[in-house]
Amino acid sequence: MAQVPNYGPPRSGQNRKVIRGKIEKSADRFERYPLLDVMSARLAGRLGERLAAIYGMPVRVHLAEKELVRFSAYLGNLSDTALLSVFEAKQWKHSGLVVIDAGVAGANLEFLLGADLDAPIEPEPRQATALDRTLTRRLTDALLGELGQAFSSARDEIGQVSMSCVRIETSPQMAAITQPQTLVFVARLTLEIGGNGRCGQIAIVIPMPMLDPIRRYLTEAYRGERRANNLVWTRHMTGALLDAPLPIDVQLERLLLPVREVVGWKVGDVLPLSANADSLLELTVGWPANCGPVLTGRLGAMRGNKAVKLMTDDAAALGAPIGQLAIHLGLSVDRSPEAPNG
Repeated sequence: MAQVPNYGPPRSGQNRKVIRGKIEKSADRFERYPLLDVMSARLAGRLGERLAAIYGMPVRVHLAEKELVRFSAYLGNLSDTALLSVFEAKQWKHSGLVVIDAGVAGANLEFLLGADLDAPIEPEPRQATALDRTLTRRLTDALLGELGQAFSSARDEIGQVSMSCVRIETSPQMAAITQPQTLVFVARLTLEIGGNGRCGQIAIVIPMPMLDPIRRYLTEAYRGERRANNLVWTRHMTGALLDAPLPIDVQLERLLLPVREVVGWKVGDVLPLSANADSLLELTVGWPANCGPVLTGRLGAMRGNKAVKLMTDDAAALGAPIGQLAIHLGLSVDRSPEAPNG
């Protein structure tokens, strides 16, 4: 009779360690979400301008980190001095969290109430007051406005997303917006306010179930820009294009002569031209390449210099699009110079 091998009693401690390792590995195997990468980058780019208007001084925003973690793990590492803003999106279910550390909370109190810009800020641990909550809500509302716009601009199909602050909490236990094992997306933004080392961090915590309405867009590859949303960048590029040098060549006449005649030229020889005072000259734009003649004009004089009076407006088709865009953006477009005599 065959004997059954005896493997001994199960080692419960080792089994628990193996099971825990498998759970941790499965938690780390999350999908990449390109849309969240784009949204985070856009939020960091937009938020600096919005906060600069609030603080009245330059604010630099950097995307320090983004990750997917279990909500219990994130909540367990929160500082006791952080202010927690619970927010909701009108178009989506579930709630999110904005975590503002003591450095940013101290800057709110200093700058919005009139700070000494040359004195360094050294935030001290203290209990949050009603004024802290009011200023934090103001900062959160500005951030949530940009967060909704960052989602909308990252993907046209998402549409308008309206987010608003529901309440301000100081205890992590009171800010339990989802189940402990729920996977949450965390984007940490570092703020540099003014000078002298004034800095702090803001974290945006979004439970993944909150993104269920747009889940089909989260994993799709980003296809690049589809529309221009940054007016400052558009004005800058349009202004740079208007100031770009545009070479224009004026051709008086083109001669075709035999080589034997050209090699015999010497100082004092005269080249006969068929053009007279009424002949039209061709103006060639050297950019873009091979543009060819686009204007005609008549030779004249202005302020003691040779000049050309334009007789056609063929360049309108070339410059009209950029000119119309510049006017739409409020940029000045120089008018034509004074007409020459001739």
